[in-house]
Amino acid sequence: MKTYSVKPLTAIFAIAAIFLSVFSGCKKKNNMPEITYRTYSATVQLTGGNEVPMVTTTGMGTANITYSEQSKTIAYTINWQLGSSTATTTGMHFHGADNGSNSVSSPIVIEITGFSTGSSGTLTGTTRALNSTEISQLLSGKWYVNIHSSNFTSGEMRGNIVLVAASTGGGNGGNNGGGGY
Repeated sequence: MKTYSVKPLTAIFAIAAIFLSVFSGCKKKNNMPEITYRTYSATVQLTGGNEVPMVTTTGMGTANITYSEQSKTIAYTINWQLGSSTATTTGMHFHGADNGSNSVSSPIVIEITGFSTGSSGTLTGTTRALNSTEISQLLSGKWYVNIHSSNFTSGEMRGNIVLVAASTGGGNGGNNGGGGY
């Protein structure tokens, strides 16, 4: 009987090569559907005429709003000019409720912080993640942006948020790590 000697290092490389060639083409099958996240946007006009009740002011502004289903947050850029150059900006908020509309006042849902207290400014930011009730209200047009001033403590300008689906994007929320991307 003839015996053969195999060096241990050669054997390890041979086994590794076999495993690599056998398993390199394998992909874990993913039976989960890919989740598609939508993004919504709105350009909101802020005026005293939108306040409830209406206020008479020359103040005006815009709020560019983007809501992301994936992050559940609102990204915003707000530009404003109060009606009086001597007035100060005292508050900014997102308001909303289940019965919210453009003709009712709703409670504050999210404080907007970091704004200039002068009579004008630009502010960019992102909110905390919204909960399911807040998301439902927002997507149903029941939220608004309100800017308060020293001349109009209940609100000088307001604009109701009416979002429109802006885009869709794939996500990997349905992918459980199976590759194939």
